Amino acid sequence: MAERAGATVELREVTKRYGDTVAVDRLSFTVPAGRICVLVGPSGCGKTTSLRMVNRLIEPTSGEILIDGQNVLADDPTQLRRRIGYVIQQTGLFPHQTVAENIATVPRLLGWPKERIQARVDELMRLIGLDPERMRRRYPAQLS
Repeated sequence: MAERAGATVELREVTKRYGDTVAVDRLSFTVPAGRICVLVGPSGCGKTTSLRMVNRLIEPTSGEILIDGQNVLADDPTQLRRRIGYVIQQTGLFPHQTVAENIATVPRLLGWPKERIQARVDELMRLIGLDPERMRRRYPAQLS
C-alpha cells in the first residue's frame, strides 16, 4: 500500500481575539490529506494568524484545530511543529543554498541519514511539481 502524503487539516469555528480586536472570526475549513491549500486575502485579514494557530505559534481563543482528527492543543507544540510546515509570505529560503539544500535543512538538523534526506527532498520536490533531477541544484533566484 502506498504511503499517503500529508494529513487532513481541519479548522472548526476557530477564533482569535486580541483584547476587543477579532483577528480571525469563526474560521472553518478542511484540507484533505495530500491536497495543497492556499489562503488568499487582503493584508490584515488573518491569513498568517490562522496558519500560526495551526502550528501553535499563536494559541486560538476558541474553536478546534485538528490534524488527522487529533486536536493540536493535545500535542506538545515542539513535536507538532516537527511534523508540519507551511510556506511563509516573506522570503524563507537561504539564497546561498540550492533548492535541495534548503529543503534538507530541517532533516539535517534532526540528524536524519543522508539517504533519508535525499529521498524526502525528492518526494517534496515532486509534491510541488518540481523535477528533482532538473531543479535540485538550482538556487532560489533561479526559480521563477
